[in-house]
Amino acid sequence: MKKVCYIINSDWYFELHWIERALAAKMAGYEVHVICHFEGEDVKSRLEGQGFICHNSEVAAQSYNPLGFIVTFTKIWAMLKKLNPEILHCITIKSTVTGGIYAKVRSRPVVLSFAGLGRVFDHSKGIHNLLRFCTLAVYRYIAKNKKATLVFEHEFDRDTLLSLTGIDINQTLVIDGAGINTEEYPYSTEPGTTLPVVLFASRMLWSKGLGDLITVKKSLEKSDIHFQLNVAGIISSADADAIPLSTIEQWHQEGSINWLGRSNNVSQLIKEANIVALPSTYSEGVPRILLEAASIGRASLTYDVGGCKSIVHNGENGFLIEKKNLIELENKMKILLLQPDVRHRMGLVGRSLALNKFSSSRVILKTLDLYHRTEA
Repeated sequence: MKKVCYIINSDWYFELHWIERALAAKMAGYEVHVICHFEGEDVKSRLEGQGFICHNSEVAAQSYNPLGFIVTFTKIWAMLKKLNPEILHCITIKSTVTGGIYAKVRSRPVVLSFAGLGRVFDHSKGIHNLLRFCTLAVYRYIAKNKKATLVFEHEFDRDTLLSLTGIDINQTLVIDGAGINTEEYPYSTEPGTTLPVVLFASRMLWSKGLGDLITVKKSLEKSDIHFQLNVAGIISSADADAIPLSTIEQWHQEGSINWLGRSNNVSQLIKEANIVALPSTYSEGVPRILLEAASIGRASLTYDVGGCKSIVHNGENGFLIEKKNLIELENKMKILLLQPDVRHRMGLVGRSLALNKFSSSRVILKTLDLYHRTEA
């Protein structure tokens, strides 16, 4: 049986964003291996229960320690030599560097997936500047392997990386995000609540924009415009950009947010909301929460960055706002809060967009086709 091996930093990220594609590969006849950092037995057990073979890399996703990276690199290299997969699929920057070098040295086919370019490309000072320089040099080296394919979630990231590296565009491909299962996220009319509900669901990082939403909420309240800000997501305490749990709990106590914690039923949270907001300055792929909002039929507010502008078409299924322009964010929030007919129209457009461009079935077909071509 032919093997496909995924290398990825985080177990939760694989389960949330890649499980459908991995299951499709298994159904297509591949033996599926997953190399990542399993933080506990829960995710690992669930994946193994679905027939995947799991290997713990123990990679620290947010660590810049070069010695730690070398140790992890050596460990993953040994795993790959033993597995010798026909398809090697590397996801996020550390994994693409590790697996890409392995494939180049051994002249093996490899798929490198970029779910956004990450903070290495967001900052231009200190360690990030050095890391970006080194990362770009590594990608130029990896691309000399003509069996390497670089896959992006949107054109903007592809254009950025090509302009910085000079990699041949024929070695690249754009697949529209993780896709969304439109049957699991069916269209739903808004709840008939008196107080509008805005949902923010994301990792609890400052760069995801929760602080901006709270600022806007407080400003609108001065004009007697009120809404409930529901907040759900993952606490990323090891991340330098993390919002401390104590701050989140303080916001909840003072009524700035309604803190829901981590949720395993985001679909229901979206159905209970009138608007979905993600004013992120992070170098995003195509954010899953915006895909889910479109599929269920909710208008979205987001900054005009990265993959956010792939799924939110300004004035059609939501509003794209200039990054960190809080005045514009407040004005567009006000429009959506006070004009339910606009929200309804945008929700219908979002549903159509999810069906016709971002359905997971389309993404799966493109991914499996890439695997077949990579093998050839």
